[in-house]
Amino acid sequence: MKKWTLQARITLIVGVILAAACILLTANSLFAANTYYGDYAAMMEAGLIEVDSAAPGGGSELVVSEANEGYREATDKFSGQSVLGLVLIAIAAVAITYWVTGRTMKPLRELTGSVGKVDDRNLHERLELPGAQGEVLALEESFNRMLGRLEDAFLIQKNFASNAAHELKTPLAVIKSSLQVLEMNPRPGEGDYREFMQDTKESLERIIKTVDGLLALATPDAGSADEAVALRPLLSQAAGELSAQAKESGVSLSVLEGEDMTVRGNPNLLYRAFYNLVENAVKYNRPGGTVKVTLERQGGKAAVRIEDTGPGIGAEELRHIFEPFYRADPSRSQRIPGSGLGLSVVKMILERHHGEIEVQSKPGEGTVFTVTLPQA
Repeated sequence: MKKWTLQARITLIVGVILAAACILLTANSLFAANTYYGDYAAMMEAGLIEVDSAAPGGGSELVVSEANEGYREATDKFSGQSVLGLVLIAIAAVAITYWVTGRTMKPLRELTGSVGKVDDRNLHERLELPGAQGEVLALEESFNRMLGRLEDAFLIQKNFASNAAHELKTPLAVIKSSLQVLEMNPRPGEGDYREFMQDTKESLERIIKTVDGLLALATPDAGSADEAVALRPLLSQAAGELSAQAKESGVSLSVLEGEDMTVRGNPNLLYRAFYNLVENAVKYNRPGGTVKVTLERQGGKAAVRIEDTGPGIGAEELRHIFEPFYRADPSRSQRIPGSGLGLSVVKMILERHHGEIEVQSKPGEGTVFTVTLPQA
């Protein structure tokens, strides 16, 4: 039965049950008829039923004999009709069951055919079954939702591969062009070599950051995540390392005083997450702007707020900022070094530490990232 359709299986099951019920009912009818007519003939033979001896044919023996013969004839006729009725009713019931289940399961067959045509080229299409009801309708809606999630995942994967290639190709192209310029000069001076070394250094740093980000996304479970980590020293260290970059950009960076709190996790990963957030707040800011890092208790959890006075992020862009390689305002992002992997790594690290991150931003009003982590 492995290759039988569901319609055929249902029909077979119903047919077997119906045949068994008909056989039992027919057997009961035959047994009841045999008991009734048999008792009647026996009572006549025993004289419990009076027989008119003056009746044509004369004598009780003749009447009993005729009664027995009539009983057998009636029983045979009744049995034949019962068996014939059983066969006809069973055949009709199985045929009707097959027809009804076929009509009922037509949307399911259409769904199966549509599902078989789905591939990576038509994930944008959705199933439409006008006659679907009940469980089939619920299955159709669930499948369409799954197609939506798959479509988003394929688009993200496609963009990820394209952006990864672009992020690696761009600095390599810079190194290659710088080398070609150096080769074209028959007598390069010290300044030419220094410029080449500076371009190469910046390009290599960009490649290293991109590769580090890719490795972080590819190996999210590296290292232990069960150490007691004090958050204030971690935040102060990140702010300290970024103070020179903030000063160069004309941005005031400060970690506000407050109660220190401890969480459980991997100190290196948590440091990287907060470093990425603070670095973004410094990079995507304006000259004379500020970045404030605040640590506070929030509903039994440790909450870290990174607030900047940058250009802000639009509502549509907020939906994508945690996607790998996504960078809001591409024209401006081209002038700001980075790989677009920072927030993706942050989200991955926080998920591993059972933390959450929220973003509040409006164009022209700055951005606030709030990270919450369970306290130790």
